[in-house]
Amino acid sequence: MMTEILYKYRSLQNFKNFVDIILKNRLWASKYKNLNDPMEGQYYYQDGELNRDIRNRLLEEKGTLRLCSLSKVRDNQLMWSHYTNGQRGVAIGLRIDENLFNVRPIQYDEIVSIRNQDFNDQTATEILSDKLEVWNYEEEVRVFVRDQNFIEINIEEIITGIAMSNADFGLVKELIEKVNPNIKIIKAETFMNN
Repeated sequence: MMTEILYKYRSLQNFKNFVDIILKNRLWASKYKNLNDPMEGQYYYQDGELNRDIRNRLLEEKGTLRLCSLSKVRDNQLMWSHYTNGQRGVAIGLRIDENLFNVRPIQYDEIVSIRNQDFNDQTATEILSDKLEVWNYEEEVRVFVRDQNFIEINIEEIITGIAMSNADFGLVKELIEKVNPNIKIIKAETFMNN
């Protein structure tokens, strides 16, 4: 079963990475330590409620997971500003096969509390599926993998930023038309207020 269309906001500053996404229909899965939220992967526990062995296993489990952050929304001004080099980049509309990947929406609430009896093989994923409410504007969905660096995707659309230069737009359009003309190219200005 395929997900709804999700969005990966990208700058074009490293054009090679964008070309890789389009040519190979894949996205990089990062380690949680490389994400931009310093609270990523944090959890609470009370002394005596989580022994050192479980804390070490959790650290190891979180370290083996890789993830890709996506968004349910294509028109969030903050996302465009933060992740696309001031609206000069793109939002890639894509779908993920949920039969192949663990896809989870982020829960925006308090940091997770863990006790010994709560620990199972999904605890690390659950911790990394929870963020503080301040991030809720991202409407994030995460794709989790182990033992692989990339996630296969089906690209449906490329949305170009309002501030994208004509030269970059021409290059993106030409690339898409040559590699996969079934991908729709949409200008963000057609649905976002300036």
